[in-house]
Amino acid sequence: MQQLGLLFSKEQNEITATGTRVLMVLEPMSVLQQMFPTEEQRRRVEAAGVMMSQAKSLHVTSAAGTDIRYGLSQYPVLTEYGYTDEPGRWDHWPSGFLLTQGNDEDIEGTIMIMPGDILNAFRRYVQTPVKMTVERGKVVAIEGDGMDATLIKSYIESFDDERAYAISHIGWGMNERANWHHMANTRELDAELGMNALAFYGNVLVSLGPNSEVGGTNDTACHLDIPLRNCDLHLDGVPIVLNGKIIPEVLRAPGR
Repeated sequence: MQQLGLLFSKEQNEITATGTRVLMVLEPMSVLQQMFPTEEQRRRVEAAGVMMSQAKSLHVTSAAGTDIRYGLSQYPVLTEYGYTDEPGRWDHWPSGFLLTQGNDEDIEGTIMIMPGDILNAFRRYVQTPVKMTVERGKVVAIEGDGMDATLIKSYIESFDDERAYAISHIGWGMNERANWHHMANTRELDAELGMNALAFYGNVLVSLGPNSEVGGTNDTACHLDIPLRNCDLHLDGVPIVLNGKIIPEVLRAPGR
């Protein structure tokens, strides 16, 4: 896994537990300026956080065949909007999304990773479909005829850690100034963590690997973020994202 400072470490949790605020800043100046945080974005992300924290289930589907359910309530919701002014709060500039972790062994279904989705660990747009089958919170099969399935399997296997197959956090992007196309239009990828990919508006962010950021015990070094496009996401049956568009008015960015 790329070194991300204190992220996914027990030391970070120990520091924030003292009331110390932590702001992670890793992107180049051009991205910091492009995605500079605003109070309006914070309001929307926090409103989404309230919705997610009250939900007992999350369901993601897509026309491509994604159909996966997460039981919720065991783990807290983390909101990221790019700054921190509260004791013990960690955030990341830039950002603009939220996430939580499904209940232990209560994540079941299928994830279809399609062309145009992103494998953030590789700074790569998916070129060929990949099917992941999830049972009791763990990926039990990775299928696909192209290079993308091979890359994912090889990457996970390289850690020699069964915990790398665990489904980690789930959430959605809310930053209307983040660009899905960014990786195709920059020369600075080696200097970036990939926040355009993680935060672009209406993506559904599926992740494999560690869950220590939300208080879980899985601290595997293998972390794979996969922002998906064109998905539907429901909380307790209520539509939040439909085909990549955020539905509740209180969560929508101006003009979107």
